[in-house]
Amino acid sequence: MKIDHYVFVPMLTNHQIDNEGNKTPMMIGGKSAALLSFIGDCGSKSPSLCHWEQWLNRYVKSYKTIEPADNIYFTDSARHEYWVSFTEHLKEDNALIFLDPDTGLESGTNSYLQKMGREKYILNHEIELLYRHLRPSSILMIYQHLPNNKHIHEEAVHNKLAQLRTASGGNFISAYREDDLAFLFVTKDEIIHDKLCGLLSAYHDKSQHKYKSLHITNMPVHSDALKGGA
Repeated sequence: MKIDHYVFVPMLTNHQIDNEGNKTPMMIGGKSAALLSFIGDCGSKSPSLCHWEQWLNRYVKSYKTIEPADNIYFTDSARHEYWVSFTEHLKEDNALIFLDPDTGLESGTNSYLQKMGREKYILNHEIELLYRHLRPSSILMIYQHLPNNKHIHEEAVHNKLAQLRTASGGNFISAYREDDLAFLFVTKDEIIHDKLCGLLSAYHDKSQHKYKSLHITNMPVHSDALKGGA
Protein backbone atom coordinates (compact mmCIF):
# COMPACT_ATOMS: atom_id res chain seq x y z
CA MET A 1 0.00 0.00 0.00
CA LYS A 2 1.51 3.31 -1.11
CA ILE A 3 0.28 6.72 0.04
CA ASP A 4 1.48 9.60 -2.14
CA HIS A 5 0.37 12.56 -0.04
CA TYR A 6 0.09 13.44 3.65
CA VAL A 7 -2.39 16.10 4.76
CA PHE A 8 -2.07 17.39 8.32
CA VAL A 9 -5.05 19.13 9.95
CA PRO A 10 -3.64 20.08 13.39
CA MET A 11 -6.75 21.70 14.99
CA LEU A 12 -4.29 23.45 17.30
CA THR A 13 -5.83 25.07 20.39
CA ASN A 14 -4.38 27.78 22.61
CA HIS A 15 -1.89 26.28 25.04
CA GLN A 16 -3.05 25.55 28.56
CA ILE A 17 -0.64 24.94 31.42
CA ASP A 18 -1.46 21.38 32.47
CA ASN A 19 -0.01 17.88 32.23
CA GLU A 20 -1.99 16.84 29.15
CA GLY A 21 0.29 15.02 26.74
CA ASN A 22 3.26 15.48 29.06
CA LYS A 23 4.71 12.01 28.50
CA THR A 24 8.30 11.10 27.76
CA PRO A 25 8.58 8.84 24.67
CA MET A 26 9.92 5.40 25.54
CA MET A 27 11.29 2.56 23.44
CA ILE A 28 8.83 -0.33 23.14
CA GLY A 29 9.49 -3.53 21.25
CA GLY A 30 8.26 -3.40 17.67
CA LYS A 31 8.47 0.39 17.48
CA SER A 32 10.80 2.51 15.36
CA ALA A 33 14.07 3.35 17.08
CA ALA A 34 14.79 5.86 14.31
CA LEU A 35 11.55 7.72 15.01
CA LEU A 36 12.25 7.82 18.76
CA SER A 37 15.71 9.23 18.04
CA PHE A 38 14.20 11.85 15.71
CA ILE A 39 11.72 12.95 18.41
CA GLY A 40 14.59 13.28 20.89
CA ASP A 41 16.60 15.38 18.45
CA CYS A 42 13.68 17.79 17.99
CA GLY A 43 14.14 19.07 21.55
CA SER A 44 11.38 19.35 24.15
CA LYS A 45 12.07 23.04 24.86
CA SER A 46 10.97 24.22 21.42
CA PRO A 47 8.51 21.68 19.99
CA SER A 48 7.13 22.53 16.58
CA LEU A 49 4.48 20.96 14.38
CA CYS A 50 6.86 21.61 11.49
CA HIS A 51 9.11 18.79 12.72
CA TRP A 52 6.67 16.22 11.35
CA GLU A 53 7.15 17.52 7.83
CA GLN A 54 10.87 16.77 8.15
CA TRP A 55 10.11 13.18 9.16
CA LEU A 56 7.30 12.42 6.72
CA ASN A 57 8.81 13.98 3.60
CA ARG A 58 10.97 10.90 3.19
CA TYR A 59 7.85 8.73 2.80
CA VAL A 60 5.46 10.81 0.69
CA LYS A 61 5.57 12.90 -2.47
CA SER A 62 3.99 15.89 -0.72
CA TYR A 63 3.20 17.13 2.78
CA LYS A 64 0.33 19.58 2.95
CA THR A 65 -1.07 21.75 5.72
CA ILE A 66 -2.00 25.40 6.28
CA GLU A 67 0.97 27.52 7.31
CA PRO A 68 2.12 28.67 9.76
CA ALA A 69 1.06 25.41 11.39
CA ASP A 70 2.30 26.50 14.84
CA ASN A 71 0.27 29.70 14.88
CA ILE A 72 -3.13 28.96 13.33
CA TYR A 73 -5.55 28.08 16.09
CA PHE A 74 -8.79 26.15 15.91
CA THR A 75 -11.57 28.02 17.72
CA ASP A 76 -15.22 27.22 18.17
CA SER A 77 -16.30 30.58 16.77
CA ALA A 78 -14.30 30.15 13.54
CA ARG A 79 -14.97 26.49 12.73
CA HIS A 80 -16.46 27.19 9.32
CA GLU A 81 -13.55 29.38 8.23
CA TYR A 82 -11.05 26.76 9.39
CA TRP A 83 -12.60 23.98 7.34
CA VAL A 84 -12.93 26.23 4.30
CA SER A 85 -9.19 26.91 4.46
CA PHE A 86 -8.51 23.15 4.30
CA THR A 87 -11.14 22.29 1.67
CA GLU A 88 -8.80 21.65 -1.25
CA HIS A 89 -6.39 19.61 0.89
CA LEU A 90 -9.28 17.47 2.13
CA LYS A 91 -10.03 16.56 -1.49
CA GLU A 92 -6.50 15.25 -2.16
CA ASP A 93 -6.28 11.93 -4.02
CA ASN A 94 -4.28 8.99 -2.64
CA ALA A 95 -3.63 10.75 0.65
CA LEU A 96 -3.55 10.05 4.35
CA ILE A 97 -5.51 12.93 5.88
CA PHE A 98 -4.71 13.18 9.59
CA LEU A 99 -6.96 15.24 11.86
CA ASP A 100 -5.50 15.98 15.28
CA PRO A 101 -8.14 17.45 17.59
CA ASP A 102 -7.23 18.08 21.21
CA THR A 103 -9.61 15.34 22.40
CA GLY A 104 -11.44 13.71 19.47
CA LEU A 105 -15.05 13.25 18.37
CA GLU A 106 -17.70 15.23 20.20
CA SER A 107 -18.86 13.71 23.48
CA GLY A 108 -21.69 14.27 25.93
CA THR A 109 -24.26 17.03 26.02
CA ASN A 110 -23.93 20.56 24.72
CA SER A 111 -23.36 21.81 28.25
CA TYR A 112 -20.57 19.24 28.70
CA LEU A 113 -18.91 20.36 25.47
CA GLN A 114 -19.12 23.98 26.57
CA LYS A 115 -17.61 23.12 29.94
CA MET A 116 -14.72 21.11 28.46
CA GLY A 117 -14.18 23.49 25.53
CA ARG A 118 -15.95 22.84 22.22
CA GLU A 119 -12.78 23.69 20.29
CA LYS A 120 -11.22 20.44 21.56
CA TYR A 121 -13.67 18.32 19.56
CA ILE A 122 -14.72 17.54 16.01
CA LEU A 123 -18.50 17.82 15.85
CA ASN A 124 -20.63 15.17 14.18
CA HIS A 125 -21.80 17.43 11.36
CA GLU A 126 -18.14 18.22 10.60
CA ILE A 127 -17.40 14.51 10.23
CA GLU A 128 -20.16 14.36 7.63
CA LEU A 129 -18.55 17.28 5.77
CA LEU A 130 -15.08 15.71 5.92
CA TYR A 131 -16.37 12.39 4.64
CA ARG A 132 -18.14 14.12 1.77
CA HIS A 133 -14.84 15.70 0.68
CA LEU A 134 -12.86 12.46 1.09
CA ARG A 135 -11.65 10.92 -2.17
CA PRO A 136 -12.16 7.15 -2.71
CA SER A 137 -8.39 6.66 -2.92
CA SER A 138 -7.68 8.45 0.38
CA ILE A 139 -7.88 7.65 4.10
CA LEU A 140 -9.22 9.86 6.88
CA MET A 141 -7.40 9.32 10.20
CA ILE A 142 -8.61 10.96 13.44
CA TYR A 143 -6.88 11.20 16.81
CA GLN A 144 -9.07 10.12 19.75
CA HIS A 145 -8.24 10.48 23.44
CA LEU A 146 -9.92 7.88 25.66
CA PRO A 147 -11.19 7.98 29.28
CA ASN A 148 -8.73 7.54 32.14
CA ASN A 149 -10.23 4.18 33.11
CA LYS A 150 -8.17 1.62 31.15
CA HIS A 151 -10.76 -1.09 31.80
CA ILE A 152 -13.25 0.59 29.45
CA HIS A 153 -10.84 1.58 26.67
CA GLU A 154 -11.96 -1.10 24.20
CA GLU A 155 -15.63 -0.29 24.86
CA ALA A 156 -14.86 3.42 24.39
CA VAL A 157 -13.23 2.75 21.01
CA HIS A 158 -16.20 0.61 19.98
CA ASN A 159 -18.55 3.50 20.86
CA LYS A 160 -16.46 6.05 18.99
CA LEU A 161 -16.39 3.86 15.90
CA ALA A 162 -20.17 3.57 16.01
CA GLN A 163 -20.38 7.35 16.32
CA LEU A 164 -17.98 7.81 13.40
CA ARG A 165 -20.00 5.44 11.22
CA THR A 166 -23.27 7.20 12.02
CA ALA A 167 -21.83 10.69 11.56
CA SER A 168 -20.03 9.92 8.29
CA GLY A 169 -22.47 7.44 6.78
CA GLY A 170 -19.47 5.32 5.80
CA ASN A 171 -19.17 1.54 6.04
CA PHE A 172 -15.39 1.04 6.08
CA ILE A 173 -14.35 1.96 9.60
CA SER A 174 -11.44 0.78 11.74
CA ALA A 175 -9.28 1.81 14.71
CA TYR A 176 -6.03 1.05 16.47
CA ARG A 177 -5.55 1.69 20.22
CA GLU A 178 -2.67 1.72 22.66
CA ASP A 179 -3.32 2.78 26.26
CA ASP A 180 -5.63 5.83 26.28
CA LEU A 181 -4.88 6.86 22.69
CA ALA A 182 -6.69 5.64 19.61
CA PHE A 183 -6.61 6.45 15.92
CA LEU A 184 -9.88 6.14 14.01
CA PHE A 185 -9.89 5.47 10.27
CA VAL A 186 -12.59 5.83 7.64
CA THR A 187 -12.34 5.07 3.92
CA LYS A 188 -14.76 4.90 1.01
CA ASP A 189 -13.17 2.06 -0.96
CA GLU A 190 -13.27 -1.56 0.20
CA ILE A 191 -9.90 -2.42 -1.33
CA ILE A 192 -8.23 0.55 0.41
CA HIS A 193 -9.97 -0.47 3.63
CA ASP A 194 -8.74 -4.06 3.39
CA LYS A 195 -5.15 -2.96 2.71
CA LEU A 196 -5.26 -0.53 5.63
CA CYS A 197 -6.62 -3.19 7.98
CA GLY A 198 -3.86 -5.54 6.87
CA LEU A 199 -1.25 -2.93 7.79
CA LEU A 200 -2.90 -2.21 11.14
CA SER A 201 -3.05 -5.93 11.90
CA ALA A 202 0.64 -6.36 11.10
CA TYR A 203 1.50 -3.36 13.29
CA HIS A 204 -0.62 -4.75 16.12
CA ASP A 205 1.11 -8.13 15.94
CA LYS A 206 4.56 -6.53 15.92
CA SER A 207 3.99 -4.07 18.76
CA GLN A 208 4.95 -5.27 22.24
CA HIS A 209 2.82 -2.63 23.94
CA LYS A 210 1.03 -4.09 26.97
CA TYR A 211 -2.39 -2.53 26.30
CA LYS A 212 -3.47 -2.55 22.68
CA SER A 213 -6.40 -3.48 20.47
CA LEU A 214 -7.30 -3.49 16.79
CA HIS A 215 -10.89 -2.76 15.77
CA ILE A 216 -12.34 -3.37 12.32
CA THR A 217 -15.92 -2.43 11.36
CA ASN A 218 -16.68 -1.72 15.03
CA MET A 219 -15.55 -5.16 16.26
CA PRO A 220 -12.20 -5.72 18.03
CA VAL A 221 -10.51 -8.58 16.18
CA HIS A 222 -7.30 -8.48 18.21
CA SER A 223 -6.86 -7.34 21.79
CA ASP A 224 -4.59 -7.92 24.73
CA ALA A 225 -6.32 -8.54 28.06
CA LEU A 226 -5.90 -5.81 30.64
CA LYS A 227 -3.62 -6.78 33.48
CA GLY A 228 -3.06 -5.25 36.86
CA GLY A 229 -4.98 -2.55 38.65
CA ALA A 230 -6.60 0.63 37.38
